[in-house]
Amino acid sequence: MRRDIAAAYVAAAARIGAWALMSAFVYRVGGPGQFAVLALVRGTIGILNYTTVGLTPALIRMFAAVRSARAGDDGAVAAALPEQFPARLDGATPEPFSFDDRTIYASGILAARLSIAVGFCLTIIYAVCFTRFHVVPQDLIHDAPGVVLWIGLGTLLRLYSDVAGALLQTRGRIALDNRLLAGGELTWVVATLMAFATFRVNPLTAAAMAYVVSGVFLTAARRWAVNRLEDGPQAWESGAARAAAVRNLFVFGSLVLLAQVADYLYSPTDFILIAHFLGPMDVAAYAPAVQIDSGLLMLVMAIASVLLPKAALAHAGGASEDVRRYYIRGTLASTAILTLAAAGVWVASPILFRVWFGPHAPATRAILPLVLIHTVLGGSSAVGRSVLLAMGKVKPYTAGVLIAGATNVVASYCFVKYAGWGLRGIIYGTILAVAGRCAIWMPWYVLRTLGNDGRTDAH
Repeated sequence: MRRDIAAAYVAAAARIGAWALMSAFVYRVGGPGQFAVLALVRGTIGILNYTTVGLTPALIRMFAAVRSARAGDDGAVAAALPEQFPARLDGATPEPFSFDDRTIYASGILAARLSIAVGFCLTIIYAVCFTRFHVVPQDLIHDAPGVVLWIGLGTLLRLYSDVAGALLQTRGRIALDNRLLAGGELTWVVATLMAFATFRVNPLTAAAMAYVVSGVFLTAARRWAVNRLEDGPQAWESGAARAAAVRNLFVFGSLVLLAQVADYLYSPTDFILIAHFLGPMDVAAYAPAVQIDSGLLMLVMAIASVLLPKAALAHAGGASEDVRRYYIRGTLASTAILTLAAAGVWVASPILFRVWFGPHAPATRAILPLVLIHTVLGGSSAVGRSVLLAMGKVKPYTAGVLIAGATNVVASYCFVKYAGWGLRGIIYGTILAVAGRCAIWMPWYVLRTLGNDGRTDAH
């Protein structure tokens, strides 16, 4: 566990560091306009995550169920299956543990290819319409569509590699998978500098082109790692895919998809509201705060990403007490880490922004305390999310995040348009939404669910 969490922190640090370096590079060399476009594209391109229809947690849950069944705990697995693996469309009872890892992996590859095809079409549409949807500096109007296309392709490649990542994580290779993720971030930085020096493109375009290179690296590296597993499935054996497995993945994943839609109702929508009501300079001021928020959340997502496969394996094996321990300890550790990290960022912020962006840094420090508040509140629920997905409790989780996301949009809109609170109004809306979902509802629901599972196990 310690080795896996340490590797997850390495991956998180690499992701934070790569984005910080790329932001500083584009801002210092290309100027605030290029940085604002990069932040806007990165903030809104997350919609492509929806095209995979929650595939990664669905794969982890199915791999965990199959592994527990092979270990001889069919009764415990069968008790947990009805919600995660619903009845087939023809009315027959599904038998997910009749699948093996090779079948599930091949089915995941097929599902991913279908999803990525949809994502590629959406990327092209968004690239063509980007300058119509958003206010873009005049000198970047011709570059912006290409930036969207490159970053979109890189995002899709990373999502495609998650199929291999899910298998590695449930095969006890969590540390290896996180090292590969860190390598992908390093590849992005190196490839950006090489593209800028070799092709003489602007920093924004160089960073976008290099994002595709990092996606290719991660896809190839994860596939190589899977093929090195003992009796590892082969991605090219498409004949191993089964319609029932693909259907189960999409049924489970569609509920995760609805929850992922709510993510778009936070910072991506906030970027759109800021660009519409306030302007590019406020986008540039908000973007570093979002990066800090994302960076701090990586500190707890490292823990949550490790606990997702471990909680899935424990729950599939009927070990409810282990799942409870994962949740309580993980949540307390996450809250403490975020609180300390947020305090450290605030104290160091004058130096941080000067070193990061130079003498003419964006006006981010004025809103940073508010952002740090919703970072701590929101990050406290990261482990709870992993535990609920591991147990397959996606329906209530999805309802909670959708309600909170809608609250954020309505509140932020009203605070900016009618209350006239400007950029602060956007953040007030987010604080209101995450406080209700993460600080009140999530602890109550997770502990109640775990308590009910424990009483069921006792009987």
